[in-house]
Amino acid sequence: MTALGIGLLIAAHLADYGTFLVMVVRGGMDTELNPLVVRIATEGGLVLLTMAKVSTVLFVAATFLIVGRTRPRLAAGVLAIGILVGGFGAFSNIISW
Repeated sequence: MTALGIGLLIAAHLADYGTFLVMVVRGGMDTELNPLVVRIATEGGLVLLTMAKVSTVLFVAATFLIVGRTRPRLAAGVLAIGILVGGFGAFSNIISW
């Protein structure tokens, strides 16, 4: 179950990142709805944005694994929110094309 959950987290955020790249190539940075992403991408470039995305996924996964030892339901909630955020990001990118 743990590997599946972390796999879904990674897949959701890869979908978010991939659809972001396609969306920005097609419509420019103005199509991105998240002002934090826009700021990181415009001021720090794609490398910084990639590092921020990877760091966020690692943080959520680590939180899930550490908290899951003592509070499995809370950890599952953290992981579920992380998956939903990535999925929502991918969905919003797709509808912005």
